[in-house]
Amino acid sequence: RDDGDDDDRARATTARTTGTPSYAFASAMSRATSLEDAVRACARDVARGLGRGRDATWAQLFVCGDYDEDAVARAGKLTRELLGGTSVSLVGAVVRGGVGAEGMTESGVALTAAAMPGTTTATFRATKSALPAIDDGSACSWVDLAKSCENEGETVGVTVFADASFEHVGELLTRLHVAMPNSVALGGVVDEGSLMFLNDDVVRRGAVALLIRGEFELDTHVAHGARPVGPVMSLTHARDNAVLELDDSPAHPLLLETLEQLPENSKSLPVMLGLGVSGSKGPFVCRDILSVGETGGVEVASMALQEGDVVQLHVRDGNWAKEHANRVIEKCADSAKKVSSEELGSENSTGAMIFACGNGNRMHASNFRERVPGTPLGGAFLRSEIAPLAKGRASNVLSHTSTIGIYRKRKKSVSM
Repeated sequence: RDDGDDDDRARATTARTTGTPSYAFASAMSRATSLEDAVRACARDVARGLGRGRDATWAQLFVCGDYDEDAVARAGKLTRELLGGTSVSLVGAVVRGGVGAEGMTESGVALTAAAMPGTTTATFRATKSALPAIDDGSACSWVDLAKSCENEGETVGVTVFADASFEHVGELLTRLHVAMPNSVALGGVVDEGSLMFLNDDVVRRGAVALLIRGEFELDTHVAHGARPVGPVMSLTHARDNAVLELDDSPAHPLLLETLEQLPENSKSLPVMLGLGVSGSKGPFVCRDILSVGETGGVEVASMALQEGDVVQLHVRDGNWAKEHANRVIEKCADSAKKVSSEELGSENSTGAMIFACGNGNRMHASNFRERVPGTPLGGAFLRSEIAPLAKGRASNVLSHTSTIGIYRKRKKSVSM
């Protein structure tokens, strides 16, 4: 349920199949007032959900609400101890809201774990855009991860959380994809100063990441909260994060003209500027418009601009966003069905993670569960989201979206 009741009992959902080796995913949530009790309840139900004798490969832990900071700092280590110790790679953060089991909470703990036999994991923390050292104890190196693209069918799933003050997250995401073209990165940006979990440790600045290498598929889907309006334009003059000219004309007057031509029911909606990541047809990374300068330039939030980019205005339209999200969740359902067919048999299980805007539609998780029953869903509501907007491309820091990643064991080819 998503109704915020006071039930402190942890709830868990799981998807398991017979056959060996198979994947298993489980998620849990607790609103217990004691953080330790909440973590213990979630870990107990997640372990039960994964099944007897099945060790967790990785876990994602999300804490929200007014818990003692010392207790929060111990939460990651406690979770690992309860799930199997140092063999479990763990990431997570203090977030605006957590998703687990059959609900979401703004005060409690959400935990998701996966048993993915045959995969290897690595973790790292970053303080700049260069690829950092892999943590001690990781099961694979950068060389192993980079070479994985040479093996047909292998994927590197990356979960990244970054502090809001970390200015290099976009460059880091690009370098990750250059190093591992077969990688898919999901995650988000947390509020400045929020603790991030990395195995037994907590991190306050920079970024933390979990990397999973193996023969699995990670389908990503993005529900946008803003619809495109007006013409696609070329960015002909920019400085830092200020758009100065579009189509060789001063940006602000041109954007005002575009807004004036919109239907009346669109003129009052919040406006964002979208930067195309894959040509003139989009998709677009959207950013809030912060201010208008004296020279007619338009300053946008946290966006690296390059002359020659394509841009288009977007408006945050709740009705459009709801319809768009419904279509995205239908695609998620189609993705989940790929592993339930007789062709794949009973060897596969699926799990899903959702990372959504903390100020966005909180019903997307509930809609996913309703449309994709039996697929455990975990995740968090954050300051910003991280996901690729086009298959095979590097991930971007997004805004006002819900991003969903679906994990499933890759179908093995059959020789004739």
